[in-house]
Amino acid sequence: MDFDHNNVRASLDEDRLSSLPLELIHQILSLFDTKFAVQTCLLLSPRWKLIWTSMPCLNFSCSGFKTLPKFSRFVTHVLSHRNHQVEVSSLNLSFRGEATQVSVRKIVNYAFLHNIQELIVFSSPKNEFPPYFFSSHTLKHLTFATVLCDPCLSPKTPWDFPALTTLYLKNISLCDDYRESIDRFSNCVNLNNLTLEFVTVNAKVFEIITPQLFNLRLIYYRGSNVINVIAHQLENLTIIHCLMKDLNIPLGLSSFCYKGYNPPQWFKNCFNSVNKVSVTLSMYRPRNPYKKGDARGIIKMFHELHSVRYLTLNLDIIECISSFPKLLSTQPSPFSNLIRLNIDSGTRDTCKLKMSTKARNFLL
Repeated sequence: MDFDHNNVRASLDEDRLSSLPLELIHQILSLFDTKFAVQTCLLLSPRWKLIWTSMPCLNFSCSGFKTLPKFSRFVTHVLSHRNHQVEVSSLNLSFRGEATQVSVRKIVNYAFLHNIQELIVFSSPKNEFPPYFFSSHTLKHLTFATVLCDPCLSPKTPWDFPALTTLYLKNISLCDDYRESIDRFSNCVNLNNLTLEFVTVNAKVFEIITPQLFNLRLIYYRGSNVINVIAHQLENLTIIHCLMKDLNIPLGLSSFCYKGYNPPQWFKNCFNSVNKVSVTLSMYRPRNPYKKGDARGIIKMFHELHSVRYLTLNLDIIECISSFPKLLSTQPSPFSNLIRLNIDSGTRDTCKLKMSTKARNFLL
């Protein structure tokens, strides 16, 4: 077979990187921080020399700089040379120190002026986030997470995010002055998904007022004795190891997931139409027997979940109620609609499950 060596050499000399579609190049560069993206564009291909100026995704991290002044100069260079006609679709911002530093403010203000839709912030601010973080009419997805042991304080006024649909907060304090009640999300009128992880609220009542809220997740929540959820569209609720005395949620909940160490004490006529439920209680101790009070709490919880059709329980729950058959013999089974019961063994051996006949009859 004969080869055309000239054509082969021409193919090898061709700048294939420059032939990639602009959208694909932007997508590749968005996987890295902006510093690396700029360096890549300057070194890799002649056509790429100015591509970084039109990137819709910005990713700033001060960890790649030895000093904050160097980080600040880089931020100034990028923002001043960027194509200002291109909107900022997303901003990933990671920084340490006070959030009021000039470079951070400059980045956030620039992104908000260019119709940002997604903002992800990982930080270790010393005291609190400044208010300029919490007002945008284009932002749809917002993530705030801090790495300090103590939660960072948020502004004390309602947040102004009318377009926001997804909000994730981690290690944030929404209130620290022990006021009567607080409301942070009533201006987020389009919020669909809300996750609060390691969030603290030091107020008597925490109001979650969001008319379009569909999914609510509370994970290691600490704070208010009472949480009032005013969200008539709410369908899915997840609560994991939270400390609270009272939770008021709207009727019409479809799915509920609960994880804790004991049966929740705040159940009260909130689950009349719930369809799918998963409950995990971490009560097992190899040398300690189950407590009768916990068994009563579980039975009481079951009666609140009487409408459930698909139910998942862990081994601890089954073994706890099986340890007190007399309690079950005096209680009618609430599960007239039950279609399927799943038992989640976790890391334990299912073969060692101790399920009494009365427990089986009660559940099924």
